[in-house]
Amino acid sequence: MAYQLHDYQNKLVNSARNNLAQGNRSVLLVSPAGSGKSVIIAEIARLATEKNGHVLFMVHRKELIEQITGSFLTNEVQMENTTIMTVGRIVNRLDQLPKPSLIITDETHHSLAKTYRDIYDYYADVPRLGFTASPWRMSGQGFTDVYESMVEGPQVEWLIENNFLAPYKYYSVNLIDGDKLKKSSTGDYTKNSIDDAIGGTIYGDVIQNYRKLADGKQAIVYCHSVDFSKEVAEAFRSEGIAAEHADAKTSKVEREKIMSDFRSGELKVLCNVDLISEGFNVPDCEVVILLRPTESLVLHIQQSMRSMRYKTGKRAIIIDHVANYMKHGLPDTPRKWTLEERERKGNKKTDSDAIPIKQCPQCMSVMLSNISICECGHEFIAEGNMEVEEAELVEITKDFTLQANYIVTKSVDELSTMEELKAYRKAKNYKPGWVYYQAKLKNII
Repeated sequence: MAYQLHDYQNKLVNSARNNLAQGNRSVLLVSPAGSGKSVIIAEIARLATEKNGHVLFMVHRKELIEQITGSFLTNEVQMENTTIMTVGRIVNRLDQLPKPSLIITDETHHSLAKTYRDIYDYYADVPRLGFTASPWRMSGQGFTDVYESMVEGPQVEWLIENNFLAPYKYYSVNLIDGDKLKKSSTGDYTKNSIDDAIGGTIYGDVIQNYRKLADGKQAIVYCHSVDFSKEVAEAFRSEGIAAEHADAKTSKVEREKIMSDFRSGELKVLCNVDLISEGFNVPDCEVVILLRPTESLVLHIQQSMRSMRYKTGKRAIIIDHVANYMKHGLPDTPRKWTLEERERKGNKKTDSDAIPIKQCPQCMSVMLSNISICECGHEFIAEGNMEVEEAELVEITKDFTLQANYIVTKSVDELSTMEELKAYRKAKNYKPGWVYYQAKLKNII
């Protein structure tokens, strides 16, 4: 039986189709993590194939093929009119594949990489849709080279308020007044001091805080390396808590058993590096534990929101031992997405932005730079070691994060709502009249 879409999902489907009908050949669709992106994609594929169109569906990981195939079958997509394949396989078979009438790209924030562009160039006359929860690149690079228009779904806050995502509690360490944070001449904390305070450190005892904040609940743990993930799983087991590690080298049989045990509740803690991030289908959980610092807003959103799938009476718990919230905010922090390029301070790219793809030294395969394990089994060793520092975790609220965020990362020019102006004033300890003055300048009131 085909999916019954929610109103906001139908609205996205109709908006995408209307954009294509109006002559836009490439449309980016933004829908938050957990909002049913695969359902929306399956409905668009069903509508296209029932009219004898051929859909080319592109994924960046082979593990996602089985998941989307299942969604297509459930939604009665005519599978003989679809090609579901990884980007790497597609680019090597362009002259062998049936020409599509529609291209759909999952996790399309990766689509600026050369392999994607080669496919788009080859099928230059074919309309395409791209889906992501977060159209954002660490480099600040925009998406205007690959998409003409953008359609946005509802914000996370709305999805929580309307029972489409679970509410949450977020726990982390308060570093706002930490000794390592240094202020610049403008009053903001300097980037280097934020990196010194956050990067490479795990704050608080992981198992002790699990017992304190989420004892007995099922948790997914995100680590920075395979070896460390295995160590964390062993540490949980040594305390009598059922835990396992899974990665790309874990056999399919073993992985399915781990997922089955997690689904049944026999397994309480599932540790991994990047496996359970973008679109990867795992059983529901109530808790995520973040042990991996990241500069990537995309990764932070995907990992921190993994526990927020809606269930009646559920309240998700997010335990952030690496203070990622200071750089990226909370799951329901308002986001203003754009296709345009973001301003880059100093107009410089980081190494990871300058090289969006990398090559495996073992099998010579080319892949995206954020992949930690090649399909051949080669592991890219993460740089640096994590240190553990004693600290008390506290609940991080939206008001707290607004103040932290605007102290640390924002300039006055970037503020555009009364809520942001009030948070900035409070964080900077400005006089109350400052908000009114700035709001008038910005035509907010």
